[in-house]
Amino acid sequence: MSTLTPPARLTPEDVERASERDGKLYELIDGELKEKKVGFKALFIAGQIIARLNAHFYPHEGAAATEVMIYCFDGRRHGRKPDVVYVRLKRLPNAQIPDGDIFIAPDLVVEVLSPGNTGIEVDDKLEEYLAAGVQLVWIVNPDRKSIRVFRQDGTTRSYRAGEVMENEPALPGFRLVVSEVFPADASQPTPHRPKE
Repeated sequence: MSTLTPPARLTPEDVERASERDGKLYELIDGELKEKKVGFKALFIAGQIIARLNAHFYPHEGAAATEVMIYCFDGRRHGRKPDVVYVRLKRLPNAQIPDGDIFIAPDLVVEVLSPGNTGIEVDDKLEEYLAAGVQLVWIVNPDRKSIRVFRQDGTTRSYRAGEVMENEPALPGFRLVVSEVFPADASQPTPHRPKE
């Protein structure tokens, strides 16, 4: 007679050690590691969004960062690393940016689509974020140069490259020209710089 040993359930600390050991980004899905693959373009777009959020909100209102593990779902056995996380500082312990993971639902999460993303995976993440209490979720599509906004109240809106995002209650006073977060089109001429 043999007995089956249940698989080990990992903790947030295990995820951090595995990421450092393997040089990879991991999420913790129901206690098991899942590698998160992110390309240069997705990280570039995430960086553009973070720069604009921090320019508007930091250091007085909130802060944004990339690839922060959030544990706001099912305890410490389930964590996600959105491409962008924004949190109002007053919601953080002592109103300070933590050294490591966060254990509250962010005010905004952004997922930038990469070639490896499946529709089911994106839908699962979206549902998890909204169910956990995230007020605003952006799904960014680099190919279409669009941002789809999902709100906690169930409303959605799509923005294209020529449009401006503004008047979001979760991001008071913030204004984003959608086209500015995407890489410049290589087929478009670049401004000529004078020789030095």
